[in-house]
Amino acid sequence: MKTASDSSLQPAISRVPPELSERVRIVRFLCIFFMMFVHIQPGIAENVYDRDAGFFDIVYFIFSRLLGLSSVSLLSIVSGYFVVASLFKSGVVQFVKSKLRTLIVPLIAWNLLMLALLVAYGFATGKWQDMPELSVMGLANAMLALTRWPVDVPLWFLRDLFVCCLLSPLLYSGLKRFPVVTIVALIAFMMLGDGLLILQRPQLLLFFGLGMWLRIAGPDTQTIDRAARVLTAGLVVMVAVFLTIRIERILLSEMDDNLRLVLDTLLRITMAGGFWLLSGAIRHTALAAHCIRLEPYAFFLFCSHAILFNFGGIVFRRFFGNYGSDLFPITFFSLPVIAVVCAIVGLRAIGGSRTLLFFFNAGHSAPMAKRVQAAW
Repeated sequence: MKTASDSSLQPAISRVPPELSERVRIVRFLCIFFMMFVHIQPGIAENVYDRDAGFFDIVYFIFSRLLGLSSVSLLSIVSGYFVVASLFKSGVVQFVKSKLRTLIVPLIAWNLLMLALLVAYGFATGKWQDMPELSVMGLANAMLALTRWPVDVPLWFLRDLFVCCLLSPLLYSGLKRFPVVTIVALIAFMMLGDGLLILQRPQLLLFFGLGMWLRIAGPDTQTIDRAARVLTAGLVVMVAVFLTIRIERILLSEMDDNLRLVLDTLLRITMAGGFWLLSGAIRHTALAAHCIRLEPYAFFLFCSHAILFNFGGIVFRRFFGNYGSDLFPITFFSLPVIAVVCAIVGLRAIGGSRTLLFFFNAGHSAPMAKRVQAAW
């Protein structure tokens, strides 16, 4: 059954221009790199944003709250953009099978690894506070994030992305026939869908749908860039708003839920425009070349970094202190770089095993990756 195989889809799945493919590879690595800053544990119980804002407090806020959290939106848009062609080429049944293999299998495998390490750490230290609830639902959440975060917390994204993929035939039909109504419905779901447990972050479906709409509408790269410039202008305003919130110590958690969600969505969509524009500005630079070379390791890096931060951070904080220490910036800026190195070493180490690649890297062998993959 190929619900997306009608001839009207043909213009929407025209070949991706080489420039766009290169820029996707650049932003894919950049977004995951900046996202890692969100998961560096500060080692203190109190809210790090509820402090007088010194220089490093502002730097921390920019990297974790502005760049880090917001970078996921562009990954979601890119995923939606490429999923249209996948639907057309493979049909719904094969498409779902492929996403089970490339999203759910790594989700379970990495969470099992994290759980095993937590058990080993518990036996070694007597500290069991990070263990999931030992019940059927507790373990199901730990592995699949059904109603709560998994043990490897960032992997909720794979769970939510899989649900988005399951909904993509319906989204395609709506965006093809009634784009405005469908986008409004996605916004309504973002505002009201938090308690439905369909997605851990209902906001993700909106960005995923926007990516699908971009592929269906088929704008050229120049048109996308013009829209990104408008969004980047809005990003300046949103950064000013959020910096004011931080400097004035206004806690986002204490805001009205709807206001917080609107501000967060505006920041994320404008940040997506900013990241996209950045990819074009640096496309012919050494930085872009490095990002393209590292992009094949991005999925492994995404899945593995929180494990490194969880256990490596314990060691680093003993030497450099918790958040607020003069030396904590060493931990903050070195762990993401170490995570990249570990991802390269780790993926090369398992590169000779098809089984390990299947479980931990969606079956892809990084050194052989020559083009943008639609595994996300």
